[in-house]
Amino acid sequence: MHCPECHTVFEPGSTVCTSCGLLLLNAAPPKRRAEDLASAKRRAADQVVPCQFCKGEIRTDAIRCRHCGEIVNEDYYRQRAQRIRARVNYASWVAYIFGLGALLVFRPVGLLSVATGLLLSIVYYAIPVEPPQLAARKKIPLSTRLRKQMKLERVAIPLPHLRSKRMIFVGTPLVAALIGYSANVLLLQEPMNQVLHDNVAFDGMRVSAHYEYWIVPGVVVYDLRDLSVRQTPIDVHTAFLEFAKKLRERRISRVQLSYRGNAKFEIDGPAFHRLGDEYAKRNFDYVLYKFPQLFRSTTPTHVNDGGSARDALVQFHREWYGRDLLTRPVANGL
Repeated sequence: MHCPECHTVFEPGSTVCTSCGLLLLNAAPPKRRAEDLASAKRRAADQVVPCQFCKGEIRTDAIRCRHCGEIVNEDYYRQRAQRIRARVNYASWVAYIFGLGALLVFRPVGLLSVATGLLLSIVYYAIPVEPPQLAARKKIPLSTRLRKQMKLERVAIPLPHLRSKRMIFVGTPLVAALIGYSANVLLLQEPMNQVLHDNVAFDGMRVSAHYEYWIVPGVVVYDLRDLSVRQTPIDVHTAFLEFAKKLRERRISRVQLSYRGNAKFEIDGPAFHRLGDEYAKRNFDYVLYKFPQLFRSTTPTHVNDGGSARDALVQFHREWYGRDLLTRPVANGL
């Protein structure tokens, strides 16, 4: 072909005349590098290799064999293991940090969270990092395999975006409140409900058992909320002893007796544990007549101001809930 300006012969497909520099508009446009890479990729995808398991023909970029279904891409195992290990490692660190913070407020919840983090750490190291076929085929030594398996990988912890800070500030207290309420219900209120449900003599009695201010671990509030005309003071007494029996293995520093939210008496943790133990041994002389001597009154009272042990027990129940007009007949019925 000839250049229309200088009539110099140029090769087909040229875009510029090498003699005069004229742009050849009718020439074919140059190929782009992206098109070359796409063509090379298509050509590579069209190539086939034999499967290492069934010897069937598969593409070079295949992940699974279309004949036997085995995974033939070894990088697939490594990438999947890295993703799973990253998530497990991130979850374990969240559990550790939350558990350390929860230990200051709810010791059982903190211990449970730390134990969860420890379990996730064990799961992290148990996830295989090498394909099982590769390890069996190459016969990797056990020491090398353990060294690769126990290697701790770096994990990028995603920080929340600025637009989600409001959700964090609102959601964190809500989650903490939910966990705190769940701890009170599962650790204290649920055993109390079981006590009231197991004995028909307690029908109509309502007791709220929770930590002090719902957040102070070690200090238990036993709040007598309501009584029916069927209950007698011995029923109220027995319900509290059953509660002490269920919690005698717990670590408790103080128990507070209340009536409808008003604190009346309190007892130390060791004395509360001994009440549960003596009641389990059916030592009724101790759990009945030594009972008033174990409590300290939070308000002025006349308990143990002389008289017999039975009179002290009757006065104790009167001071606890018998001053109320609705429950005075119950306290007088002992």
